[in-house]
Amino acid sequence: MRIASIQKIDAKGRISIPARVREALGLKDGMRVLLVADVEERRIAINLFADPEAKLVEFRISLNDIPGALARAASILAKNGIDLLFSESRTLRRGEFAEWIAIADYSKCIKPLDKVKEELINEDCIKAVGFRVLE
Repeated sequence: MRIASIQKIDAKGRISIPARVREALGLKDGMRVLLVADVEERRIAINLFADPEAKLVEFRISLNDIPGALARAASILAKNGIDLLFSESRTLRRGEFAEWIAIADYSKCIKPLDKVKEELINEDCIKAVGFRVLE
């Protein structure tokens, strides 16, 4: 089912989502959405992202560009109860250096994020870890 609705952008850049669209998608107060802008197509997509109870953190991880390095980092997050919601990785120097950006829900994390960072850094294929809690 498709629902079309023309909305006006206010002076602060906000767009109101009509009640029938919110109801159809199950959007509730406090839910987080991911906006993806395609500049070439002049299109914005709004994707359901996380429920209001989620505690979001963004990780920026530099790692060796070798097979399995990203999987090792992801498995450390998983074993600590961190749920990946979005990630993007790219090779910066083929065979040498890569970067992984991940947004995750840490509401069920079993240890402080600083300790998870230490655990990641102790992996020989991971060079640097930064994180920031998202409000």
